[in-house]
Amino acid sequence: MTDESPEPKATDRITVLEGFGAMRVFLEAIWRRQGKTSQEIAFVLAGSQWMDGSPADPTIWDDWVAAVRVSSLDRWEQKTVKSG
Repeated sequence: MTDESPEPKATDRITVLEGFGAMRVFLEAIWRRQGKTSQEIAFVLAGSQWMDGSPADPTIWDDWVAAVRVSSLDRWEQKTVKSG
């Protein structure tokens, strides 16, 4: 993190697009740390590169949106259980 960028908090909210970008940065960091040997991560990174307004592999975006839905549903269910 730089001095201009505050440390993110677990309660911070980001957009779906920002989350997608964060996922790419996260996967690339793991890929580099592992010596760039994992073909599976390299495949996801290549397919998730933003090109002409969408990821190179559109199914990766569909999978990402599905993951966001599941995550959002899990978060909603946890709030409902806590408040109920």
